[in-house]
Amino acid sequence: MKTGGRQGRVVRATETGWEGVPAEGYRAGAAVGVVRHTIVGGRKFDAAAPGPSLELRYFELAPGAVSRLEKHEHEHFVIVKRGLGYAVIDDTVTEIAPNDVVYVGALELHQFVTRGDEPFGFYCIVAALRDFSQEPAQADLARLNASPAGKVAKPFAVPPPRKTGRG
Repeated sequence: MKTGGRQGRVVRATETGWEGVPAEGYRAGAAVGVVRHTIVGGRKFDAAAPGPSLELRYFELAPGAVSRLEKHEHEHFVIVKRGLGYAVIDDTVTEIAPNDVVYVGALELHQFVTRGDEPFGFYCIVAALRDFSQEPAQADLARLNASPAGKVAKPFAVPPPRKTGRG
């Protein structure tokens, strides 16, 4: 929650999210069954910009939904809050559940996929000053499709990122 141009120290949970934190999608008009809450921080374009150096987001995927298949130069951490899912990282796929922690390294192709009939929610921690997501190259897709992860991943289920907003 931002107060007076400054990040608040406590962001209270509500039944539908967090006080003062709007529910967003990947982008306006892209109804893909993914809701994002940016709980603390925000993307920075300059290291000297005020605010936290990390960004904490929460994503919730509806049953059957997936996150974007992407890669980027920054690393990030994912902590599962609720539901069941798959973590697709490069050519591996792993079942994940509440309280599991996933590390995604730099330039690792990754996607999170719902597993089951309940929503799948996870926290994502990234650096506030970071690069934008990259679409997978043809070689990435070929390697993915030739692996066990290719049976779970949905490469084109979410629109590609825009370079001007959050990614």
